[in-house]
Amino acid sequence: MQLHCYPATFSMLRIFGTALRCTQCGDQLIAPVASEFVDGGEIRHYWECDSCGTTSCTSIDVDSLAHEQLA
Repeated sequence: MQLHCYPATFSMLRIFGTALRCTQCGDQLIAPVASEFVDGGEIRHYWECDSCGTTSCTSIDVDSLAHEQLA
């Protein structure tokens, strides 16, 4: 296995630095309940709102971020 390191760009900071809000009550979500790496270069984060209990999922396409870094 080979470790690949890519320097952060402004677009990556925008993705990871934006506060995520509950779709039901608007409360800020701090950290995912679980995360997983899916074959094909996708990271999924599973969220649960502490205020209302609503669950949701977000995904990040790592391959497209890596290509954006190289461009």
